[in-house]
Amino acid sequence: MIAITGIFVYPVKSLKGISLTSAKTGSRGFEYDREWMITDSDYRFVTQREIEKMATISVAIDSDFLVLNSENHESLKINLNAKRDKSVKAIVWEDACEAFDEGDDASVWLTKVLDYYPEKPLRLVRFAKHEKRSVPVQFLKQEEAQSAFSDQFPYLITAEESLIYLNENLGLNGAREVTMDRFRANIVIKGLAEIEQKTACDLVAKDGGYRFGLRKPCKRCKITTIDQVTAEIPEPKEPLATLTKLALSSELKGAFFGQNAIFLSVVLQTIKVGDGLIIKNS
Repeated sequence: MIAITGIFVYPVKSLKGISLTSAKTGSRGFEYDREWMITDSDYRFVTQREIEKMATISVAIDSDFLVLNSENHESLKINLNAKRDKSVKAIVWEDACEAFDEGDDASVWLTKVLDYYPEKPLRLVRFAKHEKRSVPVQFLKQEEAQSAFSDQFPYLITAEESLIYLNENLGLNGAREVTMDRFRANIVIKGLAEIEQKTACDLVAKDGGYRFGLRKPCKRCKITTIDQVTAEIPEPKEPLATLTKLALSSELKGAFFGQNAIFLSVVLQTIKVGDGLIIKNS
């Protein structure tokens, strides 16, 4: 049986995730997932690809505040209900999205903690509630899907079987094993081998309550080389070199791990760790 073994949200793009036992689905991903993003002073997105130290900032969220924590620094608290009057255009990849700047205190805190250039301070922006950022139609099957500040899709699903297979081959190559947090999944499952080969299949709750569509194998980048606890890069070429050799996805060339997904159910749901799933052709 396929089962959900992990659920994660990443309220601020490229900062630490939050492990959950359950999560509410939404049209743009799990509630609060990638709703905030760090940018440069021109409002262009910044990730661990540029600043590895972002991996060390932890995130918490409750009904009133988004809280960022970094060792040896006071916490940064962002009021979730604060009124933001002036919108900006925040750039993530090729998309310009309407967003709201979370203010100078957040900018000063991030710039200091991440040791960024003070003459070009970092900013923290929040995706506008009414904004729409569509998933490219070439990856969909006459469907519509939205995302917030994720790279492209609202959900990312990985499988424990893929990680076991990868680590076996890393060992054969004399490289270190890696942990699942390198791949920043929203949903981790167990019981499905070769998930990267399941493009255009659906993962359906065993009780029929919800359905996710697997639509694009996830091509991996430098972030997978970054230790998500220390922000160090112990082996700059791994696991990307091994993933490329393994060719987990037969559709494309490159380093692939996991599947980008969309939520197909009409009614939004709460999913839980332990939920059983069934794989079906869509």
